[in-house]
Amino acid sequence: MNCYKKTLALIAVLVASIGSLFAKPEPNWMREMPLPGNNTYIYVKEAGQSENPTKAFHLALVHVFQNTASRLGLPFDSQQSLDAMQNGTSYVAISTQYSIPINVVDKYEVKMKNGKYIVYVLCQVVASKNLSPIWDRGKKEDAAFNRRCMAKSILPGMGQISKGYTTEGILTLSGEVALVGSAVGCYFLAQSQKQYLTPEYFGTETFNSAKITYYSIQTTQFVLWGAVAGLYVYNFIRAYSLDPKRTNNFAFTPSLISTPYSVAPTVGLTLNF
Repeated sequence: MNCYKKTLALIAVLVASIGSLFAKPEPNWMREMPLPGNNTYIYVKEAGQSENPTKAFHLALVHVFQNTASRLGLPFDSQQSLDAMQNGTSYVAISTQYSIPINVVDKYEVKMKNGKYIVYVLCQVVASKNLSPIWDRGKKEDAAFNRRCMAKSILPGMGQISKGYTTEGILTLSGEVALVGSAVGCYFLAQSQKQYLTPEYFGTETFNSAKITYYSIQTTQFVLWGAVAGLYVYNFIRAYSLDPKRTNNFAFTPSLISTPYSVAPTVGLTLNF
């Protein structure tokens, strides 16, 4: 009998150990709140509890909205917002509706022994009513953004430009165009020398000179194509690894050009290097 109990206890320990391997680890922000990266937002952690994990998540978001609305002195209808989220409205739309900027960074879900769920959310919320918040990206969002920038880099430099590094992006594109143009130019130069590498010129000074020139140009061409490939790969790496800048690359300013006889609308473009 004792052996039977010990066996059951051992099985229970093994099952619990295996389950812990697949359980989502508790994030660091559950123990210590992170510090904001700038003064336009603060971090807020709230929780919601329900038999349904989705509703528990929505309840946690409602608590974040309530917290922020109270701090900013703004009206907020909790029940209406909860019903809207339950019906598929995104928290971003609710944030816009009530002018309460919120950015969900992460969430942590726990299933309790009574079968209910408690969901914790970590959010960035606007620090001041008069400031436009600049959110710090979460790790998942960063990875997705980096992949999109990497995909854009099929056209060299576009990934860097998307992250705010306009000068680097333009230089990368210009460098790639210059290298490809030089390599193609070397190809045509080499072809022009091949006309002298024929039997009628064999052994002559023209043949020997053309041979040296041809192989020199061919070597330069291979080096240039290697540089093209190297810069292209480096362009992808930079597009993925660069931290995004917070400034806009392009600014459009509408204006009017008027004459004594006409008025024409125009758009001014400012490019920030």
